[in-house]
Amino acid sequence: MRLGSRVVVGAAVVAVGALAACLRLYVFPAHDEPRDVDAVYVIGPPTDARMAVAEDMIARGMSDTLVISLVEDDARDRARWKRAAELCDSAGEQPFSVLCSQPDPFTTRGEARWLRALADERGWESAAVITITPHLTRARVIMRRCWDGDIAYVDSGERLAPWYWLYHFAYQSAAFVKVSLEDGC
Repeated sequence: MRLGSRVVVGAAVVAVGALAACLRLYVFPAHDEPRDVDAVYVIGPPTDARMAVAEDMIARGMSDTLVISLVEDDARDRARWKRAAELCDSAGEQPFSVLCSQPDPFTTRGEARWLRALADERGWESAAVITITPHLTRARVIMRRCWDGDIAYVDSGERLAPWYWLYHFAYQSAAFVKVSLEDGC
């Protein structure tokens, strides 16, 4: 086999391997079914689909605490994530506890640190983290670094456009590189 052919075959093998890894990590990641937990945590952005899963869990009695990661000072985002903003604004009026904040930094790592702080403060032993499919694997890695509690990773079931899948293949891959360079929480 010529050198040029070997290069082409090698590149094809690498491309197929990368595609298989992306499919496993981002399209078909491990996830959990909703279950009883101390808190249901919607990590940002709090889309309508994520909020619907969280509210369903609360309505089914799986938890009496809803935690929402929400940009607090951006009127545009509050209008975009209307249901989350409504719940945050009426937190004391709900038949369940609603905790809203903008983690610092407003990243998955910041959200994981906030979960750990809330769990320590409130004595939680379990939580459900709700996010989109391509974010589940990276969320799992980061949350585990920050808190050793029992976490259910729940897929929000959001339908994503093909271009958004491509965006997440690139974004999540780059973000995994960053995670690999960070230590601890």
